[in-house]
Amino acid sequence: MMDPEIAAIDAAMREQGKTKADLGRLLGLDSASVSRIFGGKRRLQLHEAREIQAWLGGTARAIEAGGKVMPMPGLVPLYGWVGAATESRLTIAEQNLRGYVPMHPNQQHVRDAFALEVSDISMVPRYEPGEIIYVAPNRWPSRGQDCVMVTIEGAGLLKRFVRRDPDLLVLHQLNPDKELHFEMAQVAAIHSVVGRG
Repeated sequence: MMDPEIAAIDAAMREQGKTKADLGRLLGLDSASVSRIFGGKRRLQLHEAREIQAWLGGTARAIEAGGKVMPMPGLVPLYGWVGAATESRLTIAEQNLRGYVPMHPNQQHVRDAFALEVSDISMVPRYEPGEIIYVAPNRWPSRGQDCVMVTIEGAGLLKRFVRRDPDLLVLHQLNPDKELHFEMAQVAAIHSVVGRG
């Protein structure tokens, strides 16, 4: 099944008599890259989506309206990156919106659901860099469930939930294999990971 954003672009192109070769010329992509976009193997970058919207005259159901990126039904926002404690930072804010991705089935009926991109190898082999994770915000995970913990400094950490004591949060990292302890005073938010892709 085609991504809703790509399906809307495809329909608008057909309606206007524009071809995939035309799209490739617009974006400076070869035919194989364009095929990967329509086959769901390559995501559109935000600047590419904007170029396409301008090219199609805004008819592909607003990816951008009034200067603001707008979601389409069935999509969730893709924010920033999430990774190791000392390297990556995550701020869930509109200015870090990278685009939209199809909603994971486990996010249906989840208010303010979003997605993140994994940036490092701290959870390999479970998650690889560049992989997308789907999040249910402000939902405490079950024991053994993966989660994103956001520190008060703004660091976003993808780890496995071990336990929560009154003053301590314990998480598990796979690579290198170790248990991490955080005082609850350091924790700004915790979100459950409900899918990957």
